[in-house]
Amino acid sequence: MPVYFVSHGGPNLLDDTEYPPNGAIASGLRAIGDEIKALSPRGMVVVSGHWEAGASSLQVSGIRAEPLIYDFYGFPASYYKQQFPHTVDPQLSQRVAELFKAQNVPIDTVARGLDHGAWVVLKKAGLANAPFPIIQLSLYKNESMDMHVQLGETLAELKKEGIVVVGSGMAVHNLRDLFGSRSTSLRSYVEPFDKQIEQAVLGPSSERKNGVLQLEQSKLLRQAHPTLEHLMPLHVAVGAAGDQSKATKMLEAYQVSMSWSCYRFD
Repeated sequence: MPVYFVSHGGPNLLDDTEYPPNGAIASGLRAIGDEIKALSPRGMVVVSGHWEAGASSLQVSGIRAEPLIYDFYGFPASYYKQQFPHTVDPQLSQRVAELFKAQNVPIDTVARGLDHGAWVVLKKAGLANAPFPIIQLSLYKNESMDMHVQLGETLAELKKEGIVVVGSGMAVHNLRDLFGSRSTSLRSYVEPFDKQIEQAVLGPSSERKNGVLQLEQSKLLRQAHPTLEHLMPLHVAVGAAGDQSKATKMLEAYQVSMSWSCYRFD
């Protein structure tokens, strides 16, 4: 099974006026969803930038169905009524926990719904009522790129078991610059940092891991990501993909201080 990194945006991604179905972002995400459905996976594990557990410990959901988490604020009431019908799989949750326990990583199985970093983008991708279960795994509550690559490497075994791994974040994510100015011009760091990611990801697969770890040294990093939780799902995806996989850029789009770049690794 392939691994995906997707950029997820906010709940307004579901607004067909703001993000029309024939627009680049909506159609790109729908193409990813169509691909995943065509794969007929046995399940999906999503890692989102909106769930961090401990500094060196993890949590995994899916032991039972729980309501969605509306972890966003100040949006119209209609967004808090959105639904994302899906199933979960306690056995898959236990399998994920086993993989990390085998690496001596503390992990708890918990009852938790999908946060908007998972369900909003999957809904826009057309994966509501998907014929496979969807569970979520946390990030670490730290900014260690290496630890998050290792997190992905632990998940790599799932690919052989028919499980799709999805890292959901944003290639560039600066909300301060998005909401802090009336200017809608593209910020100067967005495309250059996005191209640094692209170079790291699309370059030789044997150098990909080192390439994404070197993003830590980028002079643009803290402009593109004042905090790193939305970048860490990329590192998880790279770790899960391994150094023998081919990377393909599935979507490229920019908005003010955001990059919507998405990748597939297979």
